[in-house]
Amino acid sequence: MSENLNNYLKSLNESQREAVENNSGATLVLAGAGSGKTRVLTYKLLHLLVQKILTPNQILAVTFTNKAASEMKSRVSAMLNFPIDKMWLGTFHSLSLKILRKNFDKVGLKQNFVIIDTDDQLKLIKKICENENIDTKDISPKFFSNAIDSLKNKGIFYNELKPNKYRTNDQQLRTIYKIYQEELIRINCVDFGDLILLCIKLFKTNDDVKKYYQNLFRYILVDEYQDINSIQQKWLEYLYQGHRNICCVGDDDQSIYSWRGADVTNLLEFKKNFNEPKIIRLEQNYRSTKNILECASILIDKNKNRYGKKLWSENETGDKIQINGFWETKEEAIYTSDQIERLISKKVALSEIAILFRVAAHTRSFEDRLISIGLPYKIIGGLRFYERKEIKDIIAYLRLTNNLSDDLAFERVINTPKRGIGKTTLAKINNIARLNKLSLFEASQIFINENNSKVNIEIQNFIKNILNWRKIKKNFDHIELTKVILEDSKYMESLEIELKNLKNPESLSRIDNINEFIESLKDFENLEGFLEHVGLVMENISNTSMPTISLMTMHGAKGLEFDYVFLAGWEEGVFPSQRSIDESGKKGLEEERRLAYVALTRARKKIQISYVNQNRYSYASHDFNAPSRFISELPKDLIEITDSKFVDDNNFLNNFISDEHISSDYLTPGRKRMLENKSKDIDWEFNQDFSSEDDLLINDTVVHKKYGTGIIIKKDADKAEVKFENFGLKKIYLRFLDIKN
Repeated sequence: MSENLNNYLKSLNESQREAVENNSGATLVLAGAGSGKTRVLTYKLLHLLVQKILTPNQILAVTFTNKAASEMKSRVSAMLNFPIDKMWLGTFHSLSLKILRKNFDKVGLKQNFVIIDTDDQLKLIKKICENENIDTKDISPKFFSNAIDSLKNKGIFYNELKPNKYRTNDQQLRTIYKIYQEELIRINCVDFGDLILLCIKLFKTNDDVKKYYQNLFRYILVDEYQDINSIQQKWLEYLYQGHRNICCVGDDDQSIYSWRGADVTNLLEFKKNFNEPKIIRLEQNYRSTKNILECASILIDKNKNRYGKKLWSENETGDKIQINGFWETKEEAIYTSDQIERLISKKVALSEIAILFRVAAHTRSFEDRLISIGLPYKIIGGLRFYERKEIKDIIAYLRLTNNLSDDLAFERVINTPKRGIGKTTLAKINNIARLNKLSLFEASQIFINENNSKVNIEIQNFIKNILNWRKIKKNFDHIELTKVILEDSKYMESLEIELKNLKNPESLSRIDNINEFIESLKDFENLEGFLEHVGLVMENISNTSMPTISLMTMHGAKGLEFDYVFLAGWEEGVFPSQRSIDESGKKGLEEERRLAYVALTRARKKIQISYVNQNRYSYASHDFNAPSRFISELPKDLIEITDSKFVDDNNFLNNFISDEHISSDYLTPGRKRMLENKSKDIDWEFNQDFSSEDDLLINDTVVHKKYGTGIIIKKDADKAEVKFENFGLKKIYLRFLDIKN
């Protein structure tokens, strides 16, 4: 054994060492952000093996990702200098699969059963729906798939699902779930959710198997315990009943994945679930400055449902957290990029800089800015804004409207959203185009004249819409045109239906992205200018291996750390998310605050928080956002407010936001309106000057740099209808008009 190995305990602080050496009974290690959780997990495994307390096959170690499992195994193997392949180390699903492979016959499966993927799952459900005469246009197979997965994550078998008149599509769901499970058994398949569910069934129905694994695993070690769901908790409780030795490592202050099914209640009720547990707090932070930790600790202390701990550090005091308010997102992005350039001038590596967002859609203005000034960046855990499917779809619609010969755009949107126009039909249209040297749009018109097909009506409607949008384009601005396209094509309607059926964050994110897209259009005078901009943006997007600035959501940032962190979009309604509060009340607000805590604790050296006063999705109207309540919860002496026009008191939100009015039960969007009405009492002391736009009146002669001279016929908020001498009637933003002298 190497000298380093002999001295591994000496490198731990007192709390870390206690966590490593405590190896009997139930232990909960509350590992604060940056407190050395990974080191504790690794050294605990090492300790169990080095001290010969257990052999590798007697340890069950559960992680949340295969990557985490692989890294832990590699670290311990390297320190021991021998492989530990016999150790049961992996995710809940991979470990459950290992158990099922050995006991397949006891749950009705045959040897070599197959795990089906999401696509096959949907195909099977669609087939069942057709056999049961359920219209998949009315109820999407995706709805049933998500609902079944949710039930399985709660440990509910199809034969345990009781009628519930309040459950969406209750009768159909119970029917489909039953037939679906029977079909899986018939074709000797399981889905992802079955892996843990069937293990639970195995433990319930076969006492010998249950006792075998209870006796086999003499110690259970669980990582990221705050993120487990109901069925994973049941799985652990079954296996714990043998030797009753379990150590769960997690942080109730970093539980931010309830939308994935995670339930922090499991951690908060650890004392109830496991016998006489020992609770060890890891509170020394090795990552951040003292000021950052103090701010994060005071913020999270506002949450009531938590064990409680206070992070501390021997690091330097560090800078105060900077709070910056801006009129609009463009200003926010420009200021942030200027700050980043200052850091670069001081030799700070790009890889040590991150910009975090509550909503993925809000990366757009920052991406545009970084591209325009030539700073390389990458989106962590997602796609760049203009690469996202829904954005590419809308751009394709706009391109085709602008240019009927754009075959690439035609192919992308002809069946988006789905219109029943399949590959066979499209191949025929392509053939007509090739033989006659026509565009696909022209060829589609010939196709409907030469073919008696069921899809003719859909193609006709598509052609009619495109031609109508081209007419609209002559008289309306590109923003109004986009809204019409989204409505006529039923694109937004399809997303809203999807949201209603699926109720998942991905659907919400797509709608947010579209709203942000419409907001982005206000920066351009016309459609051509916007399309030109997009072309240049896409041209500048390249996969580079050079160091980059990291852009990501706060959820995606968990587990990561950077020297300099910029936190954008801290506005009330955006962060905390009004949607989360409406749906989950106090629970939702507390999870949003935990998310703020996670965001703050990503930074080692410095944090800048920014908010935007103008509503991000107001389409250039003058609606105002209040800064996030989380800003008011930060200690006044540890923050610097560089923009005092809107914030002059640390408790500026207390007059109109009170947590006591937030229920833990479902809240309607009416609460939002209540908050908005209360916010009107705030004295904002606005310094913005709209006089240049207000000076423009009906009948004024104005000049536009593209359309020339015209007369204002009608004025509405920030837009006007202008009759131009050479271009006729146009809707134009006031800011693009000048009074003719």
